[in-house]
Amino acid sequence: MKVNKPHYKIAIITTTPHYYHVPLFRRLAKSNKINLAVYYCSDETLRGFRVEKMHKSKGHIVSPDSLLGGYSYKFLRNYSPFPSSLRWPFGLINLDIWREIKEGKYDAIVLQSWTNLTWWLAILACLKFNTPFFFMTDSNILSNILLERLRNPFKRNFRNIVLAELFKKTAVFLTAGKANEQFYKAYGAPEKKMVQLPFSWGYEEILKKAQKLVAEREDLRKSLDIKKNDFVLLYVGRLAEEKNLFVLLEAFNLVNHPRVKLFFVGGGPLRSKVEEGVKELKLKEVYLMGFQPRETVFNFYTIADAFVLPSGNETWGIVVNEAMCFGLPIIVSSQVGAAVDLVKDGYNGFIFPAGDSEKLAACIKKSINLSPEERLLFGKRSIEIIIKWIGKIDPVQQILKAIKIAKNANHD
Repeated sequence: MKVNKPHYKIAIITTTPHYYHVPLFRRLAKSNKINLAVYYCSDETLRGFRVEKMHKSKGHIVSPDSLLGGYSYKFLRNYSPFPSSLRWPFGLINLDIWREIKEGKYDAIVLQSWTNLTWWLAILACLKFNTPFFFMTDSNILSNILLERLRNPFKRNFRNIVLAELFKKTAVFLTAGKANEQFYKAYGAPEKKMVQLPFSWGYEEILKKAQKLVAEREDLRKSLDIKKNDFVLLYVGRLAEEKNLFVLLEAFNLVNHPRVKLFFVGGGPLRSKVEEGVKELKLKEVYLMGFQPRETVFNFYTIADAFVLPSGNETWGIVVNEAMCFGLPIIVSSQVGAAVDLVKDGYNGFIFPAGDSEKLAACIKKSINLSPEERLLFGKRSIEIIIKWIGKIDPVQQILKAIKIAKNANHD
């Protein structure tokens, strides 16, 4: 029996193994039309470095073993004197990427950033060896507008010129959502070069997990001393400046409802300040649960009645996708990238202007005042939206479409 060989060689260059990328890699690797190689610039998630740095805690989001296998990968040596994907622009200096691109003779290279030296080496290698490169990021127009207001004119103009020139050389943009598309368009990227391909996957498994945990909801709530009529508002994420956590505390104080509990799941540099804020506002029903591995985070989605992400700068917000899998009404700020695609105000959640604690308080009150039937309907709509969102795209077909666009451009 004749076995067809893979048609196209594709390489994805990414920072470090992330649980939300790996399902996509495995799905692409299963195709007999794609020969996929993944290059990692760092192993910091496997070492627990990112949890330690970003959550100020020990442990892993998921088991390191669960991140590898099912696809071909290679860890590149990082020559940076202060190695970390969290340090820009010289935290990643993976010099070997030049040789890998030269010798790999790939049909396309997928890049997930342009903020470290490694990415620029990869771009130069692609240009040198005539290899098309695609961008797959979650950068969005919302955060870009915010940065444009804050950045000094020289840095802003320099960045605008560099990105505009870079995007002229880019073969295809694999877009995460509408706000991501608008970001690329703002720098002159044409729509004909855009192919939808969200950078996070694996939600089918989360939906299955959510269905199983429904039966445990009552017991899980009892274990946390949550009464039947209590309303649980849940935040999941780092305790960091860009998350606007004090806006959330102020809003919670304005709500001032006797049976509402606010749970923070996550660690980070602002933990002590959040604790101080709770004391200053004399809030009694706020619980900081610290960093939790992903399996435990699923338990908190299960006990919640609504999910909130108040960020002042959030390129996407993967926790929104996860919360929707658990059938939760979603409250998000206008700066959350996922909101544009996944949250419909008054339909499956509420959107408020970022930084406005009074408007956030009003959204929380709306969620509390939903009847049990309405809350169930909002949650059902969240599930329907996320199922439709993940089901409308076949990653393999989208990559093949992107390759076709790149090849046609070379023939023009």
